[in-house]
Amino acid sequence: MKTLRITTHWTTEQAEDIFTLLDDLKIAIWQSYGEDIVTMNREIAFKQKKEAENREEGELKDEPFF
Repeated sequence: MKTLRITTHWTTEQAEDIFTLLDDLKIAIWQSYGEDIVTMNREIAFKQKKEAENREEGELKDEPFF
């Protein structure tokens, strides 16, 4: 994995410029990939819900009936 080193001490103006850049980048990414990101997150949530339900069903089947 490559490590990115950035300056951590900026002037107020430089910090504002970086903040603006990151905000613009976030907007550009969302415009290009927003729908795909939402779809991916829904699929992940659905899969996790199904896995949890399957685990719960498996646990209930393994318990002895008294």
